[in-house]
Amino acid sequence: MNRNIESVPATEALARARGNPYRRYPSPERGGERLYPLASPTARPGFEIGPDDTIFAIGSCFARNVERALEKTGRRVISREFDLGPIGDSLGDAANFFNKYSIHSVLNELEWALERDTFPGAAILYEAGGGPFGDAQLGMARLDFSVEEILDFRHRYLDAMAQVVEADVIIVTLGYVETWYDRQLGLYLNVAPPTTAVKAEPERFEFRVLSHADVLDGLERLETLLARHRRKPLKMLLTVSPVPLLATFRDMDVLVANAYSKSVQRAAIEEFVTGRDGVDYFPSYEFVTLSNPAIAWSRGDYRHVSPDLVARIMADVLDRYVGGTAPGMTLEALLSSMRMLARLEDHAGLRALAAQHRALTDGSIDALMLEATAARRMGDLEEAWDVLTRAAALAPGRADPLERLITLCRPLRRRDTALTLRDRHVREFPEREAFRDKLGWL
Repeated sequence: MNRNIESVPATEALARARGNPYRRYPSPERGGERLYPLASPTARPGFEIGPDDTIFAIGSCFARNVERALEKTGRRVISREFDLGPIGDSLGDAANFFNKYSIHSVLNELEWALERDTFPGAAILYEAGGGPFGDAQLGMARLDFSVEEILDFRHRYLDAMAQVVEADVIIVTLGYVETWYDRQLGLYLNVAPPTTAVKAEPERFEFRVLSHADVLDGLERLETLLARHRRKPLKMLLTVSPVPLLATFRDMDVLVANAYSKSVQRAAIEEFVTGRDGVDYFPSYEFVTLSNPAIAWSRGDYRHVSPDLVARIMADVLDRYVGGTAPGMTLEALLSSMRMLARLEDHAGLRALAAQHRALTDGSIDALMLEATAARRMGDLEEAWDVLTRAAALAPGRADPLERLITLCRPLRRRDTALTLRDRHVREFPEREAFRDKLGWL
């Protein structure tokens, strides 16, 4: 059986290759800046996100990063608009009950939300040996409430999920393919069932690893479900979470298991989006995993994506999708990229980036301060002085540009200028005596 995802005449393939500026893999001599230190894979938008479009994000923990980043841009993210009552308030975000780690977990919640009679109710609750209940669809949340209170909370949660039909844009982030299955309910779980439940009914649960066909089938079922209930045209952006497996239940190295988990989902999405209007893949996974690890990860654990890189990815999404604008650089993307280069101590790269986007840099006090620091670290004191002068003029209400100018006077041997600037500092920032007390060299 022919399972090619694409088949075109040779002449068309050759013509596409000639017109594709991103055809060749980057090398140090050619296009290397697209890969290191910050990978910048290109995606061609298949639809636009209007300025008033609402957004619904669902999926693994990376979807929460997507939501927060989009909210910061002023977009309305309706998957963050909910009233979960006392239980929801008590759980907060710490329990991660919003995260859906596999395509089946996404399907479960949306199907129950849109076709409420399919919701199993109390059957999905597992008793934890006389302690709180566990709901393996809600991450690691432990529910120390009555069944009636939990079901009220559960329906509030499904009401929030049902807003997917109102969203203009749906973003789905797939996490992994190592799943757990409840044979009694005929249901894939979001996380492992409680060990007490497994001990009580050892034949009830199975560990399953999804195949390419499993993931593709789940995506097709998701599309069918949404088409059945939505009246708006489908605009869906699919991603694969770059966050790796914490651990594996397979008898193999977690590095190998994680490579399979990510690649099989990436492959299924590629087949799913090919030839479908209004459905795109965005390479957030590639943005992270191809970048220099020193800037890709935060917390020093190789798993959580740096907030600056998340901001850079989301800025790229908006730049490409909002209003059909051509790819470029936004201020948020510029600042996040500059901060990452600063962490790498790539001062030359930071200064080159600032110069490349001079209009954006000169309009941002934060960008100018980063550029000034890079110039000083490279020993270019005159350039640092010029940049700080522009920063002080741009933000006269901020003390730090002026203070750094005063400090810079010492290696530049500009004592008279420093005295003049110190007098200005006294007038404009009288409360900053602690800084002036350090100027004994004057």
